[in-house]
Amino acid sequence: MGFDTGRLRRGEWIVGSGGVVLLASMLLLPWYGLTRFSAPPGPRYIVSYSVDGWNGLTHLRWLMLLTILAAFALVFFQATRRAPAIPVTLSLLVTVLGVLSGLWLVYRDFISAAGSLKLGAIVGLLGLCLIAGGGWDSLHQEGIAAKDVPEIPTVSPGEQTAS
Repeated sequence: MGFDTGRLRRGEWIVGSGGVVLLASMLLLPWYGLTRFSAPPGPRYIVSYSVDGWNGLTHLRWLMLLTILAAFALVFFQATRRAPAIPVTLSLLVTVLGVLSGLWLVYRDFISAAGSLKLGAIVGLLGLCLIAGGGWDSLHQEGIAAKDVPEIPTVSPGEQTAS
């Protein structure tokens, strides 16, 4: 049972790329622009800085981390398993987690934003959309890889067999 990328379908490729995009945007890109003012007695200083997704999303980061781990688990189990039972269950889990994380992120970023939005928030939302859409696509793709099909001889109805 080695890792075989030939078993990955379009949905798993989308989920995997969405997980990479979301993880990279959470750790590398700025999500929010914040401004702090110095307290009075003294000169007033204004300090502008940006916060990445990991430090800016205090509670949501754990749900997003769980979503990323589930996305990577889906890709791993689809590439290493012949039977579709575990990948189908993970496809459903990834879809639900992607939708929940996406809704929470939309509320957090676009409805009750803590500061001005930066590029990372948009890229993170795109990554969550890729995860949810890829999970949905993976859930609706049936069958197993052609090389994993069991070799069972079949007979069509009405076909005569040699005796």
